Amino acid sequence: MKFNFSTLSLTIALIFLNVKQITALDNFLRNSTRPKLFEMTDFKVPTVTVHLNETEYANFITYLHCRMDTNPTYLKRNEACYTAPWANLNKALERAYVKEYIKVDAIKGNPEDNAFVNSVINDKSHNITLSEFENIVTKYSNFTLEEILSQPYKLIELPSGKKKGKSFETNTASMTFELDSIITKFKKVKFSIGGSSSKALSKVGYNINIKDGDLYGTKKLRLRAESVDPSFLREKLAYDLYKIVGLTTISANYAKLYVNDTFMGIYVLREAIKADWIRDNFGEKDTKNLFACEESTEGLKCSHDDEDITDNSDFDEFNSKLMKTKTREELEEFFDVDGFIRWQAAKYLFGSLDHNKGKNTFLYRFTDPTAETKNKEKWIIIYYDFDMNFGNYRQSRPNKTFNEEMLKDYYPFYHVLEVLKLNDKSEELISIMDEIMRDVYNPNIIIPRIDELRNHIVDYKREDFIPDENGRLPGRLESFERFGEDSFTFEDFEKNIEFTTIKTNVLNNQNVTEHETVSRGLKDWIIQRFKFVCTTYNMDCSYADYMLNSPYISGQKVDTIVHDIKRGGCKGTGYPCCIFDTTKAVLHDDDGDWGIEGDYCLIVNNKNDDDDDDDKHKYDQYDQTDKDGNCPSLIEKGYRCCKNPNTKIEYISKNGDEWGVENNDWCGITNSQCTNFGDKYRCCKKCEIVSYEDGIWGLEVINGVEQKCAISNYCLQKL
Repeated sequence: MKFNFSTLSLTIALIFLNVKQITALDNFLRNSTRPKLFEMTDFKVPTVTVHLNETEYANFITYLHCRMDTNPTYLKRNEACYTAPWANLNKALERAYVKEYIKVDAIKGNPEDNAFVNSVINDKSHNITLSEFENIVTKYSNFTLEEILSQPYKLIELPSGKKKGKSFETNTASMTFELDSIITKFKKVKFSIGGSSSKALSKVGYNINIKDGDLYGTKKLRLRAESVDPSFLREKLAYDLYKIVGLTTISANYAKLYVNDTFMGIYVLREAIKADWIRDNFGEKDTKNLFACEESTEGLKCSHDDEDITDNSDFDEFNSKLMKTKTREELEEFFDVDGFIRWQAAKYLFGSLDHNKGKNTFLYRFTDPTAETKNKEKWIIIYYDFDMNFGNYRQSRPNKTFNEEMLKDYYPFYHVLEVLKLNDKSEELISIMDEIMRDVYNPNIIIPRIDELRNHIVDYKREDFIPDENGRLPGRLESFERFGEDSFTFEDFEKNIEFTTIKTNVLNNQNVTEHETVSRGLKDWIIQRFKFVCTTYNMDCSYADYMLNSPYISGQKVDTIVHDIKRGGCKGTGYPCCIFDTTKAVLHDDDGDWGIEGDYCLIVNNKNDDDDDDDKHKYDQYDQTDKDGNCPSLIEKGYRCCKNPNTKIEYISKNGDEWGVENNDWCGITNSQCTNFGDKYRCCKKCEIVSYEDGIWGLEVINGVEQKCAISNYCLQKL
């Protein structure tokens, strides 16, 4: 039915009153139970200030800037780095002298300078200043100050860090929490950088554990930047929706963060699933029955969340029993079947793809004293971390069936899905989806809710993109691990909430996309998934016609914003090439061998050829090869065929040869790595799926023409 847009606006306004008069949460979450902290912060943004002493603050902020500024690829003079708490210029001069980075004989030939250097190195009677150090360096070497104090020469070593991740932790912080002009103080707080893969992004998350007391009943706080979500709404929206449909998970709102006087921006404020959370939600004190699961494609892998418990036999027994069950009745004896089915229905509707390999998952062994059999145990599944819901990051298409999206044989609970017969024909599953769609995943309800949350945080999010006097955005920490998510703008925030897709491409030094993310417009994905489910599962969704036929929805144009990011550095990794021939490999990944010269560096065989990739292009001289699914022509050239079925396609030559890397040697891609690879179709280098018809296919420009290509096993095992 068609109607005037102003009528729609009035309807929404009547249903969802102004938040200053009555919070929509009173209506939206009226049947859910949440901690007092999160009830008090509904549609209010408190200010969290973490206080660090001078040394800790330098180790936190200055260290991250110095990690960038002393990197040889991004070299920049930063005197704070050279005089930081970890810097010792006396030892720096001694090492430069011993290593002969400065001209020792020339110094010995100058009595005055020789005496000065001896007073620093041998007599240790003088603490050298930065200007004195620079004078010696520039006088007796060809180095500038920033060059000789860069990481490879190890004259000043930074506190240890990790490749593709930032680390910081202190147990001696304090904290203030301000809400409605009321300030609550805590003298003892543990403060650390939190999260997992998000530690690689420029704006990271934080963990706060209160040691002396609690904050309105909550002791453990998590502040998450949600850097992978340009809309900044998906996590909060998902937690609210899961709670409404009756699933047990944590609560979330928003908060501003300061570290000392430095404004870090706005974050999602949420709980942590720990022993005290179990106590508050299930009544068990000091639980030893909480198990954290890890990502795996080889079955369910979980262990005690309490690191002091090393005996994992109770979980192993559960897992063995789970895999042996053959009927629903057997499962119901020890597993929360009803909750599991409801989770799967909701996860499918909301496009929750960041749990299918076991990550972001907890299991809790609950003992129910009211059960017919006294103290009957049930294992309960708990999910968290939903910033990749609703079409974000993993290219979740809204027009995928439950079977296509959820029935993966590497899914840790795949056996349970089979036992319960949860698939596209399951009447129970479809009934639960229908219920959830009517009650909450309903455009009449969820679209106004999105607008409400957007209006609540828009000014805070705008502030999050205002640079300081040094040109730095709040909370963004210097990093050479550049990701597309670091390029999101305030415009992206506003438009991705609506119907605009945000796509990011990270390019290597040859302008080839090495990594891409796609975030479909939040409202667009939700509406398209809703319509697809209604049609595919023959549901009566006429209750949404009023909204869906409105000019606001039906007249929307779907746009795309693309950000191209070039990392630079050694072979496009963002990191420098190793300088010294003696540097040993300490780890290996898709980029190659990594060594440490102050920080991580990429080891290359020819230091003068780090960016040209001549080792790849030299193969282009060969004639067009036969594409019959194996690599006999490559064998003739002296290269073996790849053996690992999941080897990544690293390079496609101009003549059509496709190459991977195994054991640090080039090898030829075959149909073992790419099932439909042969004389008719090439294997895709990217992992963007466009069709599932008679195979799994992508589209890529090959020799100037966009052609159909086969998706590799490497890509499929990542889905």
